[in-house]
Amino acid sequence: MSLLKDRRLRTFLDFFKLLLKHRSGRIGLIMLTFFVFVAVFAPVISPHKPDEMGLADRFALPIWFKLLPQYSDLPENLELNIHAQDWLIGKSSQYIVASIEDGWLSLSPSVEGMKPREDYILLEHDVEYPYSPPKRFEIHIPYTVTVEGELGSYARIRVYLVDVDGRSYMLYDGRPIAYNKTVIDPPLRIDTRDIGLKLRLGFSPYDDVGEKIFSKKGVYRLRLEVRLFTVSNGTVTVRLGTVYFRIPGLVFGLLGTDNLGSDLFANLIYGTRVSLLVGILASVISVSIGLAVGVVAGYKGGFVDQTLMFLTDTLLFMPTIPLLIAISVFIGKNLYLTITLIALLSWMWFARNCRALVMSLRDRPFVEAVKAIGGSDIYIIYRHVIPQLTPIIYITLVLNIPGAILLEAALSFLNLGDPTVPSWGRMLYNARYSGAFFKMMWWWIVPPGLMITFLAMSFILIGQALDEIFNPKLKARR
Repeated sequence: MSLLKDRRLRTFLDFFKLLLKHRSGRIGLIMLTFFVFVAVFAPVISPHKPDEMGLADRFALPIWFKLLPQYSDLPENLELNIHAQDWLIGKSSQYIVASIEDGWLSLSPSVEGMKPREDYILLEHDVEYPYSPPKRFEIHIPYTVTVEGELGSYARIRVYLVDVDGRSYMLYDGRPIAYNKTVIDPPLRIDTRDIGLKLRLGFSPYDDVGEKIFSKKGVYRLRLEVRLFTVSNGTVTVRLGTVYFRIPGLVFGLLGTDNLGSDLFANLIYGTRVSLLVGILASVISVSIGLAVGVVAGYKGGFVDQTLMFLTDTLLFMPTIPLLIAISVFIGKNLYLTITLIALLSWMWFARNCRALVMSLRDRPFVEAVKAIGGSDIYIIYRHVIPQLTPIIYITLVLNIPGAILLEAALSFLNLGDPTVPSWGRMLYNARYSGAFFKMMWWWIVPPGLMITFLAMSFILIGQALDEIFNPKLKARR
């Protein structure tokens, strides 16, 4: 058994060396090795997942645009985590107590002084902004409010942003919170895309608030005003967690972002996996079906041959693209369904070629000799007929892959592919749907097109080398 394995290994290595002697084979293998490397190490090459949204602003430019003078000041992502100890106390009443507990800033009134009374505290943090105006920004503030004792106590939170010229913009004015229990609210989220916020600030619904407020480079100030009103026997406590402040950049990554703020480079890298999976699986399935049908039809002949060839010719002349469109619309969009459909509609020509070759082999003397010594049909097909078809199997297996890759890309471009998987065709569809063609965003359109071209070309070059290996006369004619 080990001797047989060693012989097969030597045969494979000899065949591999023979493939490397051909220039087209070397180039094709180098290109294919690159794509396989990208597919295997996609999580290492791309730091982000293709379905992560909001990584930067919509339609962010690639980071290398900043090398050009006119784009050198474009804002990158600016993210701040403001912890409890990072706040500066601007103003505060004399009766308020601030303490840090488990990373949370706790604000509560002291027992001193007359009640009822209102205490307040201003928490401030400076934000240095060194870029040209952004389009938007967002703030997340986690907090809890605890109101105990006599009814009537409440807390109120306001959020301001002060620009470099001293103008103050009130981003949030919370309603009084007055419950006789602990209230754990979800993080307060301030997003300047909110039309209500734009109107409260006096801007148009079509304005970019980031451009209006962060209009200059300099130091801005984020200010939180917390007011605590307590009655005679009541008390109220506000606890603030880590505040997240973010300005999405207008440049991001090697290829920028799409209309959802997702990383285009991540989609390009992970799309390699989808194309290789579709191409290889569809080709293996289609060649297997074509081989089975062609061998049985050619060897058996008669009624079996006529029936199988009628089925083959019927499928051969059916319009492939309209049929795939109809099935995708009425059944659903799934990657493995797409692979199955591509395979089921691309085996017919190979089946007819196999049938013709088998018909020329079944009457050869070596086949008759095996029959004479009692060899079964299955034995003859498996041991003597199929090995004679090895060259055409290998060549067809390789050359069918580019067609499957291009067909999947075409279906995805028509929005008939699986929308849950990142593919190069899906990237081109999103570019068309989002207006990238009209905006001349070539960095979104050209890379997936080149990847499809070069991946298909790698298999074509390998197939050409295999054709020259199995058919030396072809090389002589060239």
